[in-house]
Amino acid sequence: MLINAVIYARTSPDCPVSAEDQIEALKAIAADRGWLVTKVFSDRPTPLKKGRERRPGEDAMLDMVSAGGVQKVLLWSVDRVGRTLVELVGFIEMCRMVGVGMYLHDREIDTATSDGMSLFDLTGMMAFHLRQSRRDRILRGQAAARSASVRFGRPPIPTTKVEKAKQLLAAGKGVREAGRLAGISPASVSRLKGSREQMA
Repeated sequence: MLINAVIYARTSPDCPVSAEDQIEALKAIAADRGWLVTKVFSDRPTPLKKGRERRPGEDAMLDMVSAGGVQKVLLWSVDRVGRTLVELVGFIEMCRMVGVGMYLHDREIDTATSDGMSLFDLTGMMAFHLRQSRRDRILRGQAAARSASVRFGRPPIPTTKVEKAKQLLAAGKGVREAGRLAGISPASVSRLKGSREQMA
């Protein structure tokens, strides 16, 4: 059975192999192993846009992988994808979740083999670590803010505005008009109205 594969290659100053040479080598590997290359994506160094390198080829490859129809992604090396470790882990995790295999030429790693499966296992642990680290930073930040008496959520509405809104509602004004005249949002007035009706 033919395996539908795509190739992604990227030229960069830190890689001595050109994108063209990466593609030719990966095409030869695919032909030798009976993989059908249905699409080739590539990127070259581009000017940074808002501090982020543009990689239209990588973005298109990610879209195709997530949409389905691809069974294997062929790369020269693992550092060809992802601008950060988080993006790299996210890419490998996406491949694992949608059942797309990976082949890394420089290490001769194929996730279809037992050695290759360990790459997905390792990436799963890395993804869990990144999620937990992010969660830990958030929770520690919240704890520090609470100890500094930082109030979470929206600031309370001044009492004078609340009372004015209540008076306007009692005078028969609508929610929107009462909010406009009291200087608070219609949603806040609606909550006040709901509280009054429950107490009535």
